[in-house]
Parts: sequence; structure tokens; C-alpha cells
Amino acid sequence: MYVYVLAHVLTGLGFRVFIAGNLKEKINDSSYLDRISQNEDIVLIDTSIHPENGLGIKNEEFVALQVKYQIDLTVFAEADHHISLFNGQINNTRKKLKGRIIGIFLRPFHFYSKLSLIDKLRYAKNLPSNWNTDVRLFHEYLLKRFKLLDSALYIDEDFVSHHPYAHWLPDVFQQYAEEALGNEGDDQRCWIGKLNDFTQRSKGRFVFLYFGTSQSRRGYDLLLKMAVDQDACFIHCGLVDSKEKYDIDVDRLKGELKSRERLFETNQYISDPLCIESFFRSASHLVLPYRNFYGSSGVMLQALGYGIPVLTPENGIMGYRVKKYKLGCTYKDEVSLGEQFEKFKRCPAESFKNSIAQYMIYQTSQELKRRLSDVFKNPGPATKYQIIP
Repeated sequence: MYVYVLAHVLTGLGFRVFIAGNLKEKINDSSYLDRISQNEDIVLIDTSIHPENGLGIKNEEFVALQVKYQIDLTVFAEADHHISLFNGQINNTRKKLKGRIIGIFLRPFHFYSKLSLIDKLRYAKNLPSNWNTDVRLFHEYLLKRFKLLDSALYIDEDFVSHHPYAHWLPDVFQQYAEEALGNEGDDQRCWIGKLNDFTQRSKGRFVFLYFGTSQSRRGYDLLLKMAVDQDACFIHCGLVDSKEKYDIDVDRLKGELKSRERLFETNQYISDPLCIESFFRSASHLVLPYRNFYGSSGVMLQALGYGIPVLTPENGIMGYRVKKYKLGCTYKDEVSLGEQFEKFKRCPAESFKNSIAQYMIYQTSQELKRRLSDVFKNPGPATKYQIIP
């Protein structure tokens, strides 16, 4: 989806686009890749022949690709995975990547993982053997010292506010993608009527909404359990991943909800904007019980776009945003989740309306396009826009 948005912006600016990636990888939903493949102006390059299906590509091999296809601008859509490639340029002009290099970093998790004195000593001891892949060293020293990228873009405004060399990007790629799709997915709108029937039958009950493919990391099982314990409704807009492993018996929980007529699942990837809006508007509050995750959440931003407050873990950028901009509530751990949820659901969604609206002024697809267009068009460093105050 990120690649789809970047390709859409680049082709709109008149670029000829080459997309390099592991084309043999099996993914749950290929709708965005299918649309990219149908565009005659975009060329796909399969990197599966390289080490780690491309993630372990050597500098010389990458430069050879750039030369072969006469690349002027290279955009790493998930630059977190290519740190060794960037660091390989240090003190070796023959390994310098060609043209302008832009990296988009989605997960500077090290920023939230503070080291104790003991951990600092262990870190220093192990650094010589893994310096070329170490994220902390890269972001805090090497990137700036050796000018490894022409522009480093981050979707984490907290990180950007502490790193002068970093440039902030709104994380509304999902919203941009939905707008770019337009009415392409209108065959999915049969779900709207089914959803309305379900919510009418369940009127007055709290709705737990899970949006996206079912995952333990995003607390799919925790939300199911909360729905059972609260005698609430569980609505899932997205695919069910039958291979995902959980510590909680998901099948039993789903069976119990189904017997009470409290379960609604599409088991289909939904891309139609009108359909997506209907699902989000079925919930007044959104609970996001993510596990060990410090990054941004597109689902959280989608909910906020509809004025829906959120309950999130207090760690990482999600917790930072919620606390700083008053977008909902946070909880410390799974033990305190239930207690904080009781407080959260008693807070009227209307009480968060103004603070959510103020925050979302900066998180728009128009703002994303403006910032991406600027860095793609200009040969120099990215314009230092104001980030969210």
C-alpha cells in the first residue's frame, strides 16, 4: 500500500517508475500490487535472486541495478530494512549509491527502547560485530555524520522533534490510497447493508471494531475476549489469517460470540472507501490493544479521521500522540487494559472532538502529497516543514 501511494505520486509528477521487490513472496492480499502491475508506465524488478530476497543485496549489486535502469531518484519505502546497504557507503566511494537517495522510516523503535547502564555496557561490547546493521548507531550518528541519505523521512513526529536532520511525513498512506482508488471497489458495498442489519439488531451494545487482517500483534484475540467478557459485539472488517497463532483460544471465543449473534466478520480485504467508512462509523470508540509495538498505526489515524477516540498502549508513538494531543486514553499493560477500558467507554466521544480535529489538520492526504512532491521534485534536501505543534 505504501508503494502504491508512492508510485501514484511519482507518476503524477512525470517520473517513470521502477519498483524493485521480492515478487515471489506470497501475500494475503495483492490488490495494490495487481493495480500496479496493470500500469504500463511502471516496471517491476524481481529481487528474489539476491540474498534474503533482496533485503541482503550488496552495494555493488544495487548500484548495478541503478545503472542498468538509469535511475535518478531512489525511494526506499521501508528504509528500516536497508541500513546495512546505507552504511556500506561509508569511506568507500565505489559503493556510493547513484542519484538522489530518499529513505522513509516507519519504525525508529530504538528511540523508545531506553538502555539501562548494564544494557549500555552490553551494547558497547557487541557493537563492533554488528555496527553495520545497528539501528541505534545508524539513526543517532552515522546517518547524519556521513550524509548517507539525501533526505530521511519519518512518520514519527516525536522522533523528528528530537532529531534536527529528520523530516516528518504524515502517516495517512491508507487514506491517500482509498482516495486514489475512488470507486474501484464498489462491488464490496453489499457489506454495508449486512453491517447495518447487524448493528440494528445489536443496538445499545458496545462495538469492538477490528480493522485489517487478524493478527496477534494487533490484539485480535484480546478484542475477542473483551467482547465476550463485556457481552459486546465484535466487528471485523478484513481477512482472517488461519495460520496466525494465539495464546488465547480464538475459535472458542468466536463460537461463543456467534452463538449470541454478536460476531460479524467479512473475511475479505475491503478497499472501497464508502464501505470502509461504514465500518468505522459502526463504532463510537476504538480499542487498539497492540503488543510490543512502538510505531504508528494507520488504523488509529483512520479512526481519528472519523472523529473516533482511541484507547492504545502508552508506549511508543501511539501513546505519545494520544497523551500529548488528547486523542483518547492509554493503558500500561494487559493487566490494566480492562480498568482503563471501563474509564474510556464512559468518556463521551464528543468530549474528544475538538482535540482530534486539531490534530488531524496535519494528518491529511493533501499534506502527505505536498510533502512527498516537494522532496521528489527538489534536487536538494527536503523542505523543513513545521511538524505538529
